Amino acid sequence: MALAQPQQGKVIPRAFARVQHLPGSKMIDAQDKLLGAEQVKWLTLRRRTNADTVIITEKIDGMNGAILRRNGLLHPLIRKGYDCRANPLPWINDFAKFVEDNAARFLSVLEEGERLCGEWMVKTHTLSYRLPHEPFIAFDLIKDAERMPYLAFRERIAKGDFIAAGLIHLGEAMPTEMALQLMGAGYHGVIGAPEGLVYRYEDSKRRFICSGKFVSNPLLGNDELFRANEEIFNRWKTAKRRV
Repeated sequence: MALAQPQQGKVIPRAFARVQHLPGSKMIDAQDKLLGAEQVKWLTLRRRTNADTVIITEKIDGMNGAILRRNGLLHPLIRKGYDCRANPLPWINDFAKFVEDNAARFLSVLEEGERLCGEWMVKTHTLSYRLPHEPFIAFDLIKDAERMPYLAFRERIAKGDFIAAGLIHLGEAMPTEMALQLMGAGYHGVIGAPEGLVYRYEDSKRRFICSGKFVSNPLLGNDELFRANEEIFNRWKTAKRRV
C-alpha cells in the first residue's frame, strides 16, 4: 500500500506558504499581502548580483495540493497541511485517488521527508481550462522548510514525467508587463487570459530567497465572483506515459 492511512488533524503544520503579491497584483481577501519593496526590486528591476537568478512561471487557478513521503508512504495534503481525504468535498478527495493511481511515479520522484507541491486542476475558482495534460501541475519540491533549486526540481520531476508550471523566463529581473507579454496565452489551456505570474528568486548558490505573485486576469480580484463561482470543472487530456 503506497498511501498512508487517512489522518485526522494536521499531518504537517503547512504544506505550502502563501505567496505575497507584487505591486499592481489583484488581491482577493484580507489574507493577501504585498511583498517588501526591496524584494520587489530584485525580482522586477535589478538582481542583487549578476550571479543570482529570477525565475518566472505561469500562475494557475486551482487547489494547492502536496504529496508528502514519510516512512515510505505517501500523504496527499491540502495547503494547510491536512490530509485531503478528511475534506468533505469529493473533488478534493479525488486528489488522493490521483496520488494512489500514480503512486509509483510519485515514489520515483520523492525521497524520504520531501513533498511535491502543485495545483490540482480538476476544479478551479474562477477560470476555465481545457488542459492539454493531466490535472496536476507541479511547481515546487520541499523538504521541511528548504526548497529545492528550480533546475534541480525540474530534473527531479522528470523522473515521474510530471508537468511543471509553464516557464516564462529564467535569468535577469524582469518587469511584470514584459513577463505578461512573453507568457501570451499561457501553457495550460486557459480559456481567456491566464491568471498571472509567479516570480522566484534564487541566489548565486541556487538557494531560494523569496517569491512573489502577480494576478493580472480581470476576472480575479472580484470577491463576489470568486466566492459565488462553484461550478467550474475542467477537462483534460489523458497523458501518454513513457514506457
